[in-house]
Amino acid sequence: MNRKTSTKKLKTGFTTGACATAAAKAAWMLFNGEEVHDEISVIFPDRKKHSLPVKSAEMNDKTKTATASVIKDAGDDPDVTHKALITVEISPLPARNITTRDFTADILNSAFVIRGGKGVGLVTRKGLPVPEGKWAINPVPRKMLADNILACKYKTSGLFLLEISVKNGGKIAKRTLNPTLGIKGGISILGTSGIVVPYSNKAYIKTVKILLQGAKMEGISHIALCTGGSTAKAVGKTYPEIPEIGIIRIGDFINPAIKFASSLGFDKITIACMPGKLLKYAEGHKNTHAHNVKQQFGGLAKFAESLGFSGQTVEKIKGSATVREILDFIKPDPALKMVNELAGKALGNFLDWTESSNIEVVVFDADGKTVVKRNKI
Repeated sequence: MNRKTSTKKLKTGFTTGACATAAAKAAWMLFNGEEVHDEISVIFPDRKKHSLPVKSAEMNDKTKTATASVIKDAGDDPDVTHKALITVEISPLPARNITTRDFTADILNSAFVIRGGKGVGLVTRKGLPVPEGKWAINPVPRKMLADNILACKYKTSGLFLLEISVKNGGKIAKRTLNPTLGIKGGISILGTSGIVVPYSNKAYIKTVKILLQGAKMEGISHIALCTGGSTAKAVGKTYPEIPEIGIIRIGDFINPAIKFASSLGFDKITIACMPGKLLKYAEGHKNTHAHNVKQQFGGLAKFAESLGFSGQTVEKIKGSATVREILDFIKPDPALKMVNELAGKALGNFLDWTESSNIEVVVFDADGKTVVKRNKI
């Protein structure tokens, strides 16, 4: 019997930059006396047009302020900024009110000061697409703003403030990598295409690379690539000389992270992990996410057998649920030997991927104590 299988096509969404642009265009249209409908057409970086729904748009004639809001739709991507309310206000601005945090853009006969309002972060570190000390509004969204305002009908000229704010942006930012990146107080206005592609790993890898470049620009010679928060904390205690920006969380992306770190020429690269992740490294997996690598212990059982473990122990390893469980029932000395040998195999894989000789593997236990430190095969 033939069975038809179908897969649901995942819905794309719009970036915060695209949503801010839609709100800015709606506000500028209002400011110029144009009518704003329920949807606004926006020119994207590829010059294609997309329509975004407008949540609200109003003109305050007393304050001469036009305000428009758009709710971000991230599609089927698990984006923490999904449903965020992004608002843009446009009003006349005295020249003396421009600050060093602001961006400026000349568009025909008008000049715009682009500013982050409440809920938009401020960049506090080097190495990001936005200079240190500026609002976290990236270059492509700023160009989108300019291109779409340019496409509007003009009835006014002068100096104007274009302020972007995000409702609850400060709270949302705590669930992003912004605090690690050095963006304080809110989210970033992002996007290179204007489109959010569901479940893309590219954004995370790009963030890791930005963090590595930032560490290099700060002159850090020894960096640590950590699988998560627990290993990052353990590294901080073990290597107090490594500043916070040199301790980088790479998640499951060991291969692109270590290759890029190696290309930057750091004096020393520490790979910090726990035994479960170490096993995946030793097996040569380049992406260690559970969807890509199912934790099976047949290979580890064979490896234990080659190390001289008893048949009973080998069988018990095969039936275990986690690496931690395995290490718990193996006596301390043999367990340490196994971890040390696995670290050696992992190190060998890292050296093969990078052709570097300055890599170290450090394995921590659940309490943050160093189990094994290996820098030679």
